[in-house]
Amino acid sequence: MSRNGHATLYDFRDLDLLLKLEACADADGWVETAEAAESLGFDRGLAVSSRFSWMRRYGMLEFDRKRSMWRLTPGAKRVTEARLRASQSKAIEELPDELMIEVMSKVTQRYIHGTPMVASMLRREFLFGTKR
Repeated sequence: MSRNGHATLYDFRDLDLLLKLEACADADGWVETAEAAESLGFDRGLAVSSRFSWMRRYGMLEFDRKRSMWRLTPGAKRVTEARLRASQSKAIEELPDELMIEVMSKVTQRYIHGTPMVASMLRREFLFGTKR
């Protein structure tokens, strides 16, 4: 859990939150705010509402105001379904540091030319990883 009682970007990766919401979802993919907060170790929905609102703004989540429920957007579902195979992950991990500059160039190309939601997730993943 966060040190300040909120689900901040520096405490939880967007992908991890999406996976957690997906795991808690009902048959239609919806999760109540309070249930999502509890599944993340918070005792009140307010701790996650602000973070989920940002994720909604970036196209990762949908919100049903009447029921106070969240669900992944189709784009976010594609992100949670995308997984590196063990061999792909190992190949990336074994690349020399110097070659990672070229990999980062490819990532920035996706940032510039990809969907706005994926671009936001790439930027936020970098922020999470560097704790900036």
